[in-house]
Amino acid sequence: MGNANLQRKGALTIVGCGLHPGQMTLETQSIIENSQKVLVVAPNALSIHHIQQLNKNVENLGRFYEGDVTRLETYRLMTARMVELVKQGYSICTVFYGHPGIFVLSTHQAFEILRNQGYEVKMLPGISADACLFSDLNIDPSTTGCQSYEATQFLLTQRSFDTSAALILWQIGLVGEHTLKVQSPGEYGLSAMTKLLTKHYPANHQVCLYEAPTLPGFAPRMDWLELTQLPQAEVKSISTLFIPACTDLIFAIERLTWLNLAEEDLSSWDEPIDKEVLN
Repeated sequence: MGNANLQRKGALTIVGCGLHPGQMTLETQSIIENSQKVLVVAPNALSIHHIQQLNKNVENLGRFYEGDVTRLETYRLMTARMVELVKQGYSICTVFYGHPGIFVLSTHQAFEILRNQGYEVKMLPGISADACLFSDLNIDPSTTGCQSYEATQFLLTQRSFDTSAALILWQIGLVGEHTLKVQSPGEYGLSAMTKLLTKHYPANHQVCLYEAPTLPGFAPRMDWLELTQLPQAEVKSISTLFIPACTDLIFAIERLTWLNLAEEDLSSWDEPIDKEVLN
């Protein structure tokens, strides 16, 4: 029996607990309860306490943020710890807040390393900030389409983005921060972003600084402001910038022939909603 245990392969399951304990799925809860070890990165003590109630063998990976290290070094240390435990033969669960595959470099690194070496690895989805944003702002991303970029990458790369679709800029609270050590924007980050955006949007275009609540029962931050007010706005590392579309969709009528359709075939798309029925 002892030799069999020593030879047993480890496994990694990566899960997301949502932005607060109320958003954890039943599947994720079951995985946490049945894992030999649980590694966690969560934004508050309540979330960590909730996970500890499900499994007593919890290790807080948040400790790697301590000290004078870059965020990339922190992610490397998290990756190394996951790989180390799996190679020791443990079946572990790593819990990140939100969705474990969105803006979580270490989970993707560990996934690739362990899968390539023949270990069992899987990732389960979790509720992320964009899912909360769509709910809180009453936005359907299918209405105009929706583009999503990391703010600093968006600022520093050539992008052919579409102003007839909504735009989400993640980590606006870190835009232009080049040291990877500070949890705030670079000195000129917000003004540089505003300079870029006003080349494509009206100066008075209404945009929203959004922050999903990380505790149940608390309200989200939804601060609407004119685009030119962005450089003076207060932002946090968790802030997201939502920019609604400012131009109309242009119908590509010539493509109807590709579908062997005529314009009148789409008449049902234009039927108004009967508000009397809704009332």
